[in-house]
Amino acid sequence: MGDDGTEEIRRWVQGLSKDELDGVLQGILGGGLGRGGGLGAFAPGPERHTPEMPELPDPPDEPSALTVRVDVDGAKPPVWRRLVLDGDLMLDEVHEILQAAFGWQDYHLHKFWPGPQKQVWTGPSFLTEFDLSEGEEGVLESEVQLDQLLREPGDRLFYTYDFGDDWTCTIRLEAVGPLDEDSPTAVCTGGRMAGPLEDCGGVPGHNELVAAYLEDPSLRALDRERRDWLPPDWDPTEFSTDEVAERLSLVGLSTEEVLRQLGASGEPGDTGQFPAALEPLLDIALAPTAAELGRLVERARTEHPAELSAEDLAQIARPYRFLVELAGEDGIPLTAAGWMKPAYVERTYRELGLDEDWIGKGNREDLTAPVADLRSTCQELGLLRKYKGRLLRTKLARGLTTDEEYADALAARLLHHRDTWVEVAGVLFALLTAAEGRPSFGHCDTIARILTDCGLRTAPGGVDSRHVTQWVRPVWSALRRAAGERLLDRTGREQDHRAVALARRALWPET
Repeated sequence: MGDDGTEEIRRWVQGLSKDELDGVLQGILGGGLGRGGGLGAFAPGPERHTPEMPELPDPPDEPSALTVRVDVDGAKPPVWRRLVLDGDLMLDEVHEILQAAFGWQDYHLHKFWPGPQKQVWTGPSFLTEFDLSEGEEGVLESEVQLDQLLREPGDRLFYTYDFGDDWTCTIRLEAVGPLDEDSPTAVCTGGRMAGPLEDCGGVPGHNELVAAYLEDPSLRALDRERRDWLPPDWDPTEFSTDEVAERLSLVGLSTEEVLRQLGASGEPGDTGQFPAALEPLLDIALAPTAAELGRLVERARTEHPAELSAEDLAQIARPYRFLVELAGEDGIPLTAAGWMKPAYVERTYRELGLDEDWIGKGNREDLTAPVADLRSTCQELGLLRKYKGRLLRTKLARGLTTDEEYADALAARLLHHRDTWVEVAGVLFALLTAAEGRPSFGHCDTIARILTDCGLRTAPGGVDSRHVTQWVRPVWSALRRAAGERLLDRTGREQDHRAVALARRALWPET
């Protein structure tokens, strides 16, 4: 069967419910396939053979520093890391280090297999807590030190991660040296290539993606679905010891410990410099994601200048002020379908210069997106409300007199939403805008990845960036409008201080 057929079967199986999957397995093992009544006759009995674990030596009297090279078997070009590890690390700790070294997220099961021969799936293995819960018997990885297995240069240990993609790594001891008690328990001193992507189809899928990138970094040869699946700006050739060191520094830390390092106590309600609306995300974030959010917050607060002049405030306030003043005391009359009447649409279209950003006559709101978008934002911000066929000013809007008051009202309400996770997505969009210097729909891919890393799902693979795009659209519109970007202009500016300033006011209204 070719790769396409295998992938089709994989997708079909992933789409089955538990009951459907049980039925398929019963059909295979119990009968219905072929003259022999299926594969039931060949099914293993209740007793199964467990390869015997070789006798392990006692740990050395004094631990040493072990220099190992870890290769992802079968990856082309080679993917490897050189690590200096404390010899008295337990294998469950080595697992966390390997996850950090290759940038994996620990989404799947894993196993260690002793050397010297490579006997993955056929030889003995060390048990994880999951294996123990499944009733297996043997030696727990958390009870085995690394230096019980790697003693002399050339000794080998094997590690498999994700029993679907089957990333098997060979860990080979290169040198044994004195242990510096002041040094980190794991240091990366070298390597090559970025770690393989989670769930990319194992070594064959990884090699195919890398080959396509090396031939053409635009990846035009890949189908659109696979291109869209890849992380933005994915470069499989990138490797940085600094990035690996940063991930290794988080190994063993809890989210609360990371938050304390970042200035928060880790207690409910205390998020330090984090926007308060991020607390639900911090409650479920693992340490690496909490650290990433901490770096993002720091950049959002400091990366770009964001002073606003009177002219800047006028530009931010102008579209909202125009529509509120257009409503006046009597309001803006609506058609039977609920749209603003043509004369009001056309006046807004012309006087705000929206005709430079759209096509058509600009006299029908349902066909004039910039006007409809502005009107929708004014309603969501609580500046206008529908009442008896008219758009009326709210009490809030009647109390606004200066451009700065309009900007403050916009910032105070921009990120609020009744749905917690839609609000979190909007906060992340504002953070990325302040950190990167401009609002961009490209931020949605990053937001989707962060939410997925926190265990959230809107699709089988995690949070779909298309869903994020829908959630953050009001925030994007307001920040884009503040920057003076046009709806039809997809190039955008490299940096805009007005968008940054508005995002910061919305994120930290007390400062």
